[in-house]
Amino acid sequence: MNEAVTKRFLLYFRLMLLVWILIANAIIHVTGMEYSWLIFLSNIMMFTLEGDVKDRFVTVELGGLVGLILTVIALLSITALTPVLGGFFGFLIPLAVVLFILIILHPYAPKVLNNVGFAYLTVACIDTTALATHLPQFFITFIVGSVLFNGVCVLLMKPAKALAVKSVQKENA
Repeated sequence: MNEAVTKRFLLYFRLMLLVWILIANAIIHVTGMEYSWLIFLSNIMMFTLEGDVKDRFVTVELGGLVGLILTVIALLSITALTPVLGGFFGFLIPLAVVLFILIILHPYAPKVLNNVGFAYLTVACIDTTALATHLPQFFITFIVGSVLFNGVCVLLMKPAKALAVKSVQKENA
């Protein structure tokens, strides 16, 4: 894409993205869907990562899923180890294992062990009672919601590009 097309594409895509975000938020508001942060956090991560958009999509979806799974593993481990090891080590050992997986093993599996997973681990731990109480809802909301929401964002890129090319060609004619 030349510079004029790129600028126009970004304008059209951002406008389409704005409308899509408003539509999604309206639907979420009307339906009273809880834990919509699971959807929007993945979208923020998708557009802040570097690289091809399809690779980012996979990285965000897999990384977020792994982050949620590691959160559940950490919480179960903390619950099991705290009565045996006490509060300090019962907390610190599972945390160390989960962080080791995300940080040290990242170079070996960057698509699944990444900052997206770390973000989901961090945010999901803000309200561990809600996570534990509504675990299936968390996973369903993340998987269905983020794939659907981010999938539409990816699909919007094609018409935005076509509009950009068409408008620049029309302008130059």
